[in-house]
Amino acid sequence: MNVEAELKQKRLRTTKRHFGYESPDEPIQDALRKMETTFFNVVVDTAISSLDERFQNLGEVNNTFGVLLDFPNLEEEDLLQKCQTLSTALTHDSQPDIDGTELAKEMKNFPPLPSNNMTNMELLTFLHEKKLTEIYPNMRVALRISATLPVTVAAAERSFSKLKLIKTYLRSTMMQERLSGLAIISINHVVSNQLSYDDVVDDFAARKTRRVKL
Repeated sequence: MNVEAELKQKRLRTTKRHFGYESPDEPIQDALRKMETTFFNVVVDTAISSLDERFQNLGEVNNTFGVLLDFPNLEEEDLLQKCQTLSTALTHDSQPDIDGTELAKEMKNFPPLPSNNMTNMELLTFLHEKKLTEIYPNMRVALRISATLPVTVAAAERSFSKLKLIKTYLRSTMMQERLSGLAIISINHVVSNQLSYDDVVDDFAARKTRRVKL
């Protein structure tokens, strides 16, 4: 930016110290060098640590579900091992969502793909368009799970930003059910715009009808 760094030089204070085994570090006299050591390096180190922590989770997801995209290029042994790993990851209370051995067989007999660089959603759409979901059930289940994984924090950050707009001081006394409903409508505004207000009003009126005795 063609801006010269002009930092004020501060006078260093000297204090008397008793003799000790460990001597303190020499104070940094250069103001630019001090800013680099105490501020710039600290900010860069914090940013790198945060990025490594965030992308570590993405790497674990890629190692687990990467077989769904790389299966045409894998050998038979590697394919079976990765399918077993995926089956173990999708097991809850000793009940796996998919069978690793059957998944490996389905991948070996998978029809030719229209492209070598397809995403999970494109593979899942390919199965539905060709009507192959009944022939490859394990592949379909694994693709559906991988396509709906929350691998980023954007959804959570968006939810908090929406809550700031919804829960204002005018709506500070509403219940949790109403707050959750308004948040879902606001986040999924594309779907909510397709709703018919007349149907919603009629449904609400039917649920809240009270018979008056004459």
